[in-house]
Amino acid sequence: MDTCLRLDLLVSLQLKTPAVMTPWRAAGRIRVARTMAPTREMSLETKERIVKLLEEGNSSRMVAKDVGCSQSAVSKIWTKYKQHGMVVKAKRTGRPRKTSKRQDKQLKAICLENRKSTTKQMKHKWEEAGANVCDRTVRNRLKEMGFQYRKAKRKPSLTPKHKRTRLQWAKERQSWTVDDWMKVIFSDESRICIGQGDDAGTFLWCRSSEIYEEACLKKTTKFPQSLMIWGCMSGKGTGEMTVVNSSINAQVYIDILDSFLIPSIEQMFGDNEIIFQDDNASCHRAKTVKAFLGERHIQSMSWPANSPDLNPIENLWWKLKKMVHKKAPTCKADLATAIKESWHQIDAEYCLSLIKSMPQRLKAVIKAKGGATKY
Repeated sequence: MDTCLRLDLLVSLQLKTPAVMTPWRAAGRIRVARTMAPTREMSLETKERIVKLLEEGNSSRMVAKDVGCSQSAVSKIWTKYKQHGMVVKAKRTGRPRKTSKRQDKQLKAICLENRKSTTKQMKHKWEEAGANVCDRTVRNRLKEMGFQYRKAKRKPSLTPKHKRTRLQWAKERQSWTVDDWMKVIFSDESRICIGQGDDAGTFLWCRSSEIYEEACLKKTTKFPQSLMIWGCMSGKGTGEMTVVNSSINAQVYIDILDSFLIPSIEQMFGDNEIIFQDDNASCHRAKTVKAFLGERHIQSMSWPANSPDLNPIENLWWKLKKMVHKKAPTCKADLATAIKESWHQIDAEYCLSLIKSMPQRLKAVIKAKGGATKY
């Protein structure tokens, strides 16, 4: 009897309400409720404006439209205002902050006292001042202050005299345009070693058990073979480059200038006047060298000490070393060949881009008051 009644009810229900198969049910999928993304909290000024409009007799619908929020948000703010008499955000639950503003200032002073300190070392000093924190809290507070643990940039040491000289040199030439810098030919020496050009480190995929396998090692040599080279460049491209097989003194430097600088000037500038740049190495500033340049009517540029960031050829050396490293030379003969091939592969557009950066380099030196720059 009970079974018959259940069947009759089931049939009658199916006749009255036919089953409608929604697309997601028909596909046999399970519907998952979506969680709404957290919205930005309404400002105190907006909340006060909502209360003021409601007190003036406006409807919650009109207020929501005027303010640009939902009607339910207006109703919630009005309800809280009637309950507490204010619209200030109530104190929320949660773990209280472990440190005070005064303690955070102490940590900042500890960090600035020795920027090379680890978080453990700073934590111990902070605890001596009365803080009870862990290493993670130290890192979190430093991150809130904008500090990041970075690899220190390698830059030449600059004395106050160096900074003054650099600043004065930059100010004297800050009105120079790119066209003025196009008349300058930059020169320098550099040493290139086998395996050099991989300063950023080598990253590879390996398992923990493969760390010391042959394919996963970055091999080094105790005394890598190297070559000293001299080269020059301008905004028109690279000039001559030569491998120097002996130590450079005044006479060797004069021979280099006579054999490689003069042809470079004639090739790039013809009979036009140019300005020659070299650094303050003792062989560069010898009286015989100055006499040689004077006889050839070549104007020499004064140069501030310890200023590789002002010489665009330094960036050219970096690019050259990268190119040589890719050729993977294994002996001095291969290294010399790789250097010459790579030098001729450097295009004029890259040199022009370096010369165009000169006004920005001067601005950076002036901004740093003669100090180190990013170049």
